[in-house]
Amino acid sequence: MVISLAEVLESELLQQGSPRIRAGAGLIASAQVRWVHSSEVLQIAPLLRGEELLLSGGSALLALKPAAQHDYIRSLAERRVSALAIETAGLGRPLSADLVQAAEEAGLPLIELQRVVPFVDVAEDINRRIVSQQIMALQVADSISQRIAERLASSGPVLLPLLELIVDALHVQVELADANGEVLETAGSFPDDSTAEFVDIDVAVGGMVAAKLRMQGREAVDTEYLKTVGERLTNILGLALSQRHRPTLAQIADTALMRAVVSGAGPAQIQELCQAVGLPVGHPVFMLVFRSFGLAHVQGVTEQALRRCCPGVRTHLDGENLCAMVPLRPNGTMTKRSTILADLRAALIEVPVAGVMGPTVSSPVEAHWSLAEAKLALTLGPATEFSGSIQDSENLVVERLGARELSAPAVERLTQEVVGELLAYDRRRGTSLLETLDQWLTFGCNSTEAARALFLERQTMHNRLVRVFDLLGGDPRGTGKMAGLHLAVRLARTSLRPELM
Repeated sequence: MVISLAEVLESELLQQGSPRIRAGAGLIASAQVRWVHSSEVLQIAPLLRGEELLLSGGSALLALKPAAQHDYIRSLAERRVSALAIETAGLGRPLSADLVQAAEEAGLPLIELQRVVPFVDVAEDINRRIVSQQIMALQVADSISQRIAERLASSGPVLLPLLELIVDALHVQVELADANGEVLETAGSFPDDSTAEFVDIDVAVGGMVAAKLRMQGREAVDTEYLKTVGERLTNILGLALSQRHRPTLAQIADTALMRAVVSGAGPAQIQELCQAVGLPVGHPVFMLVFRSFGLAHVQGVTEQALRRCCPGVRTHLDGENLCAMVPLRPNGTMTKRSTILADLRAALIEVPVAGVMGPTVSSPVEAHWSLAEAKLALTLGPATEFSGSIQDSENLVVERLGARELSAPAVERLTQEVVGELLAYDRRRGTSLLETLDQWLTFGCNSTEAARALFLERQTMHNRLVRVFDLLGGDPRGTGKMAGLHLAVRLARTSLRPELM
């Protein structure tokens, strides 16, 4: 569900900040807000899904050089952020003309809050409104689902009467098409002045997309409202379709194999099922796991991307997780794995889904371990090298090892031994030297690349490294400390990582 940006700006709490539109004024009327965040994190863009209003105190951003400020603005615009609101009260300086121009060119609405605003209260107020609308939409969907269930019980899986129940409740035009795009049934109609926008929602049967529900309403109808209701209706529509369309033997075998892998079945059962579906037992595979709020909406898009990028992929919906097994040829597995990762990131860059690629294993018999490691990596948060919607579990080897094999006291002792003084300095001063050191190590001790990743000037990076080396007892290069230092830093960052979303 969304609220218009104009309505958000007119809210009582934001009006206390005397908001002034500095860039993107022409975009305000059409912009929608799906959620409100407040953050001073300069690398926040990869964690956003689009249509957020981002509130910032501005001190960290305005301390950057113009080029770094431009990169920050562009990164938010690329993630389709609704607007950036910066509180300038107390900063002692207004927003620069250069920053305003960068926002205008990027197409990012920029709001200057000229008085102090309670960000927490603003976020709580607006997000509560959004959640309230979501609850109302879900209540409507549950009511429709109940009526569809009653009709199914009394009249069987005849689609037209079921779709007419949706039309009567929502006053929309409804179409249900199979996986090949062939229309199964249509209900409702609208005159020519109906909106051109429509909502497409995938309907799954047995963990596989079997149909697409399309709803189209008048201009006054909120498409986000239709999407929320439609996603809730997919379960009952899937039940109706399952009574009409039976899966093929090949689909049944694939589903059985994926269920066996997900549940961790024994080697003999996996081998037998691999033979049934024609999957070589001696070829390597890796598992992928995807998670998203509103998975019903993005499952079809994600599966389509998987089938384009990963020949022979098999998928299975396991609760809130979409699991996929990707077969590889015996040779060149690492190169192919990197290619698939890049292709999937490009294909899913606009899709609000988080995924992890598990380790490659030598046989489907070991696929459950790959899946377990992917799920573990998903709980650890983005890796330092994280880019895009999908991360590689190989970038989280240290974090996975620490979470699985090392006790909390062992991690504490190790990090205190190696970087304890640096951690204490960060806590006392509110600095981020641990992050600086992590980026420097990740980029092979290349100060220039690390500074670029942190949006820092080279001199600022140099000054930070001088302080880091002082707290470490000297420059670690050319000593035996580097391996242990990188291990301790990665473990420390994992244990200190907050819940960002």
